[in-house]
Amino acid sequence: MTDANPTSTDRDAQTDTERGAHSETTSSGVFSRLPDWVGRYRIPIGLVLFVLLLRPVVALPFLLGFESVATTILIIVLFVAAFNLLFGYTGLLSFGHAMFFGFGMYGAAIAMSGHGPAPELGFLVGAVVGVALAAFVGYTLGRLTVGKGEIYFAFLTLAAAEAVYFIANRDPFGITGGSNGISGGAQPGWIESFRGELTVTLIPWPDALVDVFGWLDDWYLLVGLVFLLAMGALWQVVRSPFGRSLIAIRENENLARAMGIDTARYKVWAFTISGAFSALAGALMAINNHGASQEWLSVFTSGDTVLMAVLGGVHYFFGAVAGVFVWEFTADYLTDFAVLDLGFIAVDISRELSHWQFLLGAVFVVIVLVSPNDGIWGYVRAYAARGWARIEEVLR
Repeated sequence: MTDANPTSTDRDAQTDTERGAHSETTSSGVFSRLPDWVGRYRIPIGLVLFVLLLRPVVALPFLLGFESVATTILIIVLFVAAFNLLFGYTGLLSFGHAMFFGFGMYGAAIAMSGHGPAPELGFLVGAVVGVALAAFVGYTLGRLTVGKGEIYFAFLTLAAAEAVYFIANRDPFGITGGSNGISGGAQPGWIESFRGELTVTLIPWPDALVDVFGWLDDWYLLVGLVFLLAMGALWQVVRSPFGRSLIAIRENENLARAMGIDTARYKVWAFTISGAFSALAGALMAINNHGASQEWLSVFTSGDTVLMAVLGGVHYFFGAVAGVFVWEFTADYLTDFAVLDLGFIAVDISRELSHWQFLLGAVFVVIVLVSPNDGIWGYVRAYAARGWARIEEVLR
């Protein structure tokens, strides 16, 4: 006879699953004094605040001093969050996720520019085709690979991505541009560019209204709206029964299977959804970068995505936000930082800071050794909870 009582291992796994499932959706002590709806919807509220504050913060003179990087950060956050649905919530590591980003980027760029023999179809058509292709490839590749084991899955996705990179480099039918990518004419008619600044002309706002609210025709505003809708959709996926099942699979696949969850089917659909949202981010980047570049298809892009996800914290929805912000901010800040003025002496450190990846790599190693699942966002949450507890003690 089989013992009906769960073993200690199963109980521990179930406890981990429940803890992981509620880590982003239940109110912590920091929100205990606030209305219930604030704690319940703190992720959407945080995302809105992030969009509103990101650009003015990075534009401060003592930080980056320019606003354009804020749009890039939003797009990459969406990409990393889509990847983390597969990695952080399902437990599957993909070394080829740049492939899906490239489908959206090249699909939009080819449609906008009519590159090669392809007709000029417009951004929306190209974006839809790119997202649909990413979903199809994700579903098909998932059906073929998720049952092979986690290690084989990682390397099979890498092999598939390298095949896509090779095909793009070969410039089939003259539509991908080869190693040069696509640049000429890769911009929709409702986007205008002036000195690198993009404006949206979809809605003919009155000049008086634009003078008062200068951001109405801003490209950043449109990207922010798409970002909030896409991130909100991912958040709903994570907090749904489907997302809970993914967490159960991540924590203990055998136990999840014993509970009646078709683990292979859930993994395939997680891969499909992750690929589709990654392609959406790529389509936005095609407008932001005025075309498609082959470097976004490379294995280095996939590797940076993994690093940013782990850096931020793979078990937290906001981990993607923290990881991408730290990575991109450090890259732009340190590469522009040339002279360290100590008052009594000025030291030129531009040569050393050109290797900023080494500094972030050291931080990454420390995070992996100390707490690979929590990342920067986990530490921020932990210290915020401790600080709030100290304040509550003082107020008592």
